[in-house]
Amino acid sequence: MYTIKILPEAEEDLAVLRKSDKYSYIKCFDLVRELASHPRDGTGKPERLRYFQHEVYSRRVNQTDRMIYTIYENLQQIDISSFLGHYDDR
Repeated sequence: MYTIKILPEAEEDLAVLRKSDKYSYIKCFDLVRELASHPRDGTGKPERLRYFQHEVYSRRVNQTDRMIYTIYENLQQIDISSFLGHYDDR
């Protein structure tokens, strides 16, 4: 079981989603709940992102937004850095 840490930028993203898109806001929490047990597979089409020093993944929240997170296997910790964007269209 992994410890999950939501970084400040991701908390701001959640606040935006709470006001603008309730369905995506709720889906974010479903994705976070799933991360604790199996971060590399599951819903949201997890995809490992290239060109990062650590294990960085993205999962689909909706058509345009992705949850971006980093897995630290040695610490059994996951840091969530973003819930919005990833395609820079907002």
